[in-house]
Amino acid sequence: MQSLVSTTEVRQRILLQKEIPPLPLTARKILCMPPDAEISELVDIIENSPELAARLLGMANAAYFGWPGGVRTVYDAIYKVLGIKLVMGMALSQAFDVKKCRGFKPERYWFTAVVTAQLAQGLVPYLSNSSRCGLDNVHMNGLLHNLGIAVLAHTYPLEMSRAFSWPVDEPALPTTERIRAVLGVDQMQAGAWLARKWHLPRDIFCVMEHYKDPGYRGDFWSVALLVGYCERRAQRLFAMGDLGHEPESEALLGIGEAAMEKMRLTIDGQLEELNAMVSLMATGE
Repeated sequence: MQSLVSTTEVRQRILLQKEIPPLPLTARKILCMPPDAEISELVDIIENSPELAARLLGMANAAYFGWPGGVRTVYDAIYKVLGIKLVMGMALSQAFDVKKCRGFKPERYWFTAVVTAQLAQGLVPYLSNSSRCGLDNVHMNGLLHNLGIAVLAHTYPLEMSRAFSWPVDEPALPTTERIRAVLGVDQMQAGAWLARKWHLPRDIFCVMEHYKDPGYRGDFWSVALLVGYCERRAQRLFAMGDLGHEPESEALLGIGEAAMEKMRLTIDGQLEELNAMVSLMATGE
């Protein structure tokens, strides 16, 4: 199948930054906060974005978190329930309008992001010592790993709709290969370009660019390997209802059966509430 647009055009629109939106003001302010900033400073930033504040309060009161007595303030939503990383992921996602892209499923996008982040964070204590380097930010890496698919849906809604709604008379291909066939680039490249434009930390764009490549051994390779493994488990859980196994990656990371069984039980027990929270993240309702 011939690409609907030229690779050169896609590169110009993304690399030359003509179509990618600027980093949302709220997210930019959060990124610029000093490490020792008080939580009240973050609350002040969030409360200047009423839509985000309302969505965060709604999420914090979701059954998934089960906070007794409910959450009534942005401070409690961030400090007691959500944490800065999930707040940051939501703030970054505000940059994109994906409604024009038929086939883009926000529920699947957020389910995969949240479960990938949860799995990656939960598996860190069980990894082999050689795989633990650079994992301090693994939850954020899990949340943001697939941001590139959102920027492509925002920038090329018609072309991405074609990739998501693949013609039955064309050879069956994984989603990433469909996107390459239509645009000549994939969501990993787009995500890395976006992260560099927004001056996100180096580990974030390394993971965005390489999480689908199990053979990658450059900077932050163990984070990319873990996030890629967890992303595949999350995708399987969404599509088939179970995490499954991937013996080669599990052996490389040092993840034993006991660790995966513990994560499986944890997620199974939260699945109904998780789906409700993801729906809220996707629709704001």
